[in-house]
Amino acid sequence: MIYTVTLNPALDISGTVEELIPDEKSYVSNEIHTPGGNGINAAIIAHRLGAKVRATGLLGGPNGEEIMKLLDKTKLRHEFVAIAGNTRMNLTVSNCKTHKQTRLSFPGPQIRSGELKKMDAFFKTLSSLDMAVIGGSLPPGVTSKYIGRLVKGLNERGVMCLVDMPGNIMQEILPASPYFIKPNLIEFQDLVGKKVETIDSILPMVRKLNEKVPLVCVSSVEGGAILVNKEEAWYGKIPKVKIKSTVGAGDSMVGAIAAQLAKNKKTPLKDLLRMGLAASCATLTEEGMVLGSKKSINHYLSKIIIRELK
Repeated sequence: MIYTVTLNPALDISGTVEELIPDEKSYVSNEIHTPGGNGINAAIIAHRLGAKVRATGLLGGPNGEEIMKLLDKTKLRHEFVAIAGNTRMNLTVSNCKTHKQTRLSFPGPQIRSGELKKMDAFFKTLSSLDMAVIGGSLPPGVTSKYIGRLVKGLNERGVMCLVDMPGNIMQEILPASPYFIKPNLIEFQDLVGKKVETIDSILPMVRKLNEKVPLVCVSSVEGGAILVNKEEAWYGKIPKVKIKSTVGAGDSMVGAIAAQLAKNKKTPLKDLLRMGLAASCATLTEEGMVLGSKKSINHYLSKIIIRELK
């Protein structure tokens, strides 16, 4: 059983415009409401790939209620902890011609200490928890130290923890030794404190991280992604496609890798990377906030270019 944890979920509202002009009113078409947040996106992809998954985290107010209704339509099971504040909303507007996006992300509601205690108590009640995917930004009132304690506590219970969070948060989490992390290049630079860009410069630093984190994936490196453990390192690229939206592509990668690990923890590294990139590619080719379908993911699986790094 996989539980995905989203402490700062969002009601994602997206639409399209012909053109965005400063100080002028822009009329938005094709309005779509979707449940958002790294962990929720990862849960949706894992669910589509057949994994047993439930979404959890903190939800409140009218926006939280709408997110739960939207998740019900996907038949994804969820068990959120209720909060007093109203869950945030995010706005994404896409240019019809260029597909460039304007994305507005709000900080989220203030989280009370008692609400975090409810979250901790919820995890203690779970007996069928095998894997936890923790992702996204943190709302006001939640610190990176809290995430570190959460990961440490889950590790002590034998839960495999996959973490996809900003680099400054990840620094606090590393001592807790999560099983897997997936920073993009900018987040990785924040994590290690150096502006490295090439595979050759990044790989030695990932090897050092492997002392605490068994599996590390760095995306947006030389047009692809690397996946590294203590024994192997692989690099992969997606085929040339028309990218319509970047929203949720990284989350899709994490969700697909989690689903594959849940199916077989001994899946070869190259196959994990291939599955993750196929899911990312499937989402990149969808409009707005839409995530890749299982059919699309399977379509791109054979098209992913993989090579071993020596």
